[in-house]
Amino acid sequence: MQRKQTMRAFVYLTAGLAMLFYALPRVPDVTMDISGAFTISWLAFAMLFIGANLYYLIGVDKERQSRRRRNDWLYRTLRNVREPVAGKRQYMK
Repeated sequence: MQRKQTMRAFVYLTAGLAMLFYALPRVPDVTMDISGAFTISWLAFAMLFIGANLYYLIGVDKERQSRRRRNDWLYRTLRNVREPVAGKRQYMK
């Protein structure tokens, strides 16, 4: 499953880069009218698309998930070790 998603992200990244390089000479110049706004919004969307696929392929989120998983394990382990609270009687169960 992981390999299929990675391959899909790579295909999408390649398609996004091809679309950007094909359309970049054809978009209108950046001016202070509707065509300039279209150019800026189109380029912003293309950069967002390419950046999201690069983010997935580089695997930045995988490192954060493994760290979170390790911290969750540590928290669950330490939570099971109960220290006596001052002023409370501890009864054996």
